[in-house]
Amino acid sequence: MARGESLQQPAMSARLTAAEANRRYFREAYRTGQHGWGVQEPSAYALNCLEQVKAQAGPGRLLDLGCGEGRHSLAAAPIGFQVVGVDYEPLAIERARHFARTVGAEGIHFLVADILALPFPADCFDVVLDYGCLHHQRKRDWPAYKRSLLRVLRPQGFYILQVFGPDFRLFGGSSRKWHLAYGSYRRYFTQDDLRSLFDDDFEVLTLEEEPGPDGGFWHALMQRRAT
Repeated sequence: MARGESLQQPAMSARLTAAEANRRYFREAYRTGQHGWGVQEPSAYALNCLEQVKAQAGPGRLLDLGCGEGRHSLAAAPIGFQVVGVDYEPLAIERARHFARTVGAEGIHFLVADILALPFPADCFDVVLDYGCLHHQRKRDWPAYKRSLLRVLRPQGFYILQVFGPDFRLFGGSSRKWHLAYGSYRRYFTQDDLRSLFDDDFEVLTLEEEPGPDGGFWHALMQRRAT
């Protein structure tokens, strides 16, 4: 999303579903490389969470959901994590593989996959990272998202999450938590939303709201409960 986007732009046609809108939006974003998220520079919040996980449990197998161009996958591998990055947009995976070759990264696997039906065995990851994927999922798809997440993340594994908060600039203080505009579906989360969605299955270790004009995100580090 471009930094100059405004909520005054017209919403997309109601005849276009949220899933179709997202497909079109992300295909074009990765085709052009013109969008509003980082391409190669990882989030400092994500790096801090990864370091906390490494200090507490050591590096292990990490799944990067909606990996895009692979910025967090490429940052996690040198720390010692064995990384798999997935995205449902083939152009994103092409770009991630390109950047991995450019920097000489090894041992990272990128593949096209649907996050609602992940093609991995149960309990096969120690860490799952989602930086910008959940907040593009419709509420009706949250149960499938959680089932998929919980199936591949081992008990007491770690979950690192970034989602839009109410102060994210494209929501402009709107009381409605979602919109279908500018080419994609987006939803913001309150602190209560996150705890309601995850408290049954995760202990929230840290939950921070990123301030500033380019902030408005929640950054969370959670640990899956043992049972």
